[in-house]
Amino acid sequence: MFDHSGVPDENPDGSPDENPDGSPDENPDGSPDEWPDRLGRRARTGRPFPYSFTPCSLTSSARAAAGEDVRAMTDDELLERLAQMESARRALDAASAHLAAELDARSVTDRRYGTRTKEYLAAQFNLDPRVAGRLLRAGRALRRLPVADAALVDGAVTFEHVVVLSNVINPRVAHVVEGAQLELVQLAGVLRFDPWARQCRALVDLADADGGHRPSRDERRLSLGWTLDGVLNISGALVGSDAVAFEQLIEIHANRLFRRDVEDRRQSSDSVLSTRTQLRADALVDLLRLGAAGVASGSGSAPAVEATVLIPVDHPALAGNGSSGSSLPAGSGFLADGDLDLLLCDPVVRALVVDSLGVPLDLGRAVRFATPDQRRALAARDGGCVFPGCGVGHSWTDAHHVVRVADGGFTDLANLALLCRHHHGVVHRNDWHMEHVGGQRFTFTTPRGAVLDSQRHGRLRADSS
Repeated sequence: MFDHSGVPDENPDGSPDENPDGSPDENPDGSPDEWPDRLGRRARTGRPFPYSFTPCSLTSSARAAAGEDVRAMTDDELLERLAQMESARRALDAASAHLAAELDARSVTDRRYGTRTKEYLAAQFNLDPRVAGRLLRAGRALRRLPVADAALVDGAVTFEHVVVLSNVINPRVAHVVEGAQLELVQLAGVLRFDPWARQCRALVDLADADGGHRPSRDERRLSLGWTLDGVLNISGALVGSDAVAFEQLIEIHANRLFRRDVEDRRQSSDSVLSTRTQLRADALVDLLRLGAAGVASGSGSAPAVEATVLIPVDHPALAGNGSSGSSLPAGSGFLADGDLDLLLCDPVVRALVVDSLGVPLDLGRAVRFATPDQRRALAARDGGCVFPGCGVGHSWTDAHHVVRVADGGFTDLANLALLCRHHHGVVHRNDWHMEHVGGQRFTFTTPRGAVLDSQRHGRLRADSS
């Protein structure tokens, strides 16, 4: 049973709060004056809060409370019960904020589902994204404001008070808010919410009168560097509208790629969901390729790499064998399984064969695959990426040789299929296979042996299961 202060009359086992020496806590209700001492004692004893918790009992108790016949209660019982519910709700708000902030700190939803914590909360629990954002910001703030955290758990302040603190705290004034949190919590006990919120904002405005540092465009930068193991590291900084536009474009396209991954997973359990950081990297490359294609052609036509690839004379690709990753000359990075095949599928790639000393032996013909007429025919036939469930249109696809040129494949419609850059990479992975099945249709076989039918204009064959 909760009293109006929001703290249980006793612990779940029936024992009163105790100090580390075993003596009863002189202030079990937790007045603001005692919060710093209580927090220190909890830290020393390893008990963040002196109550036990089981999810099942919590849910059962909440449902039982919701099922009570309020019409049978007296006026005093209604008032008392409403105060108890409000106190419990504040503690639950604190618990939810703790969980959300910890998920975010560990990047759990990014690692598992490729989505940011806020987006996960909104989608998983069907929340308004703004509500999910407030919960996450509040959780982050509580990690820096232990006194405010204890006050919310004890019911002395509301979740809305914490939201105000989370909105005003920033790196420039964090030390001010942290130092004043006890006074702000005490002030919340004597002021109504609106004037209290104004006092908080006034405090921050006073401490941050200049609005902090405003970065100039001169601070923009971008650095590229290859590591010894063939990884290109990218670091940089953008400011102002460039930063906002960059973030929005990357996140919007990353969301598209995430939906594509989800659809792939629905089609085949062999498909792996990319992390959010991986999706952002893919989005950056996609947008750069699409932008380059638009500049070169004056339209949004299919992106193409125009490059000269230095291929050592003993490279497996020259023998039609791409079974192992191969390192190319400095600055080219490392081509893993299928990477060279994928690169050579682009419309304009010139192969320069060199010996072990880097001396050119033969400048191969320009590998020009699908002509504009063939691409128009493929667009009319396939409509877009033929991988089942993919929604990428034909202008964003590559013309893929189902049977590689190195294996005797021809550049004709029967041997070409439109694949988006992502699924083009998929079919070049080890243990993935794509083959003709007649009628200029194709199948994809996953590493686990599942067979997926290709689609046309977003539709599978009528006889596909």
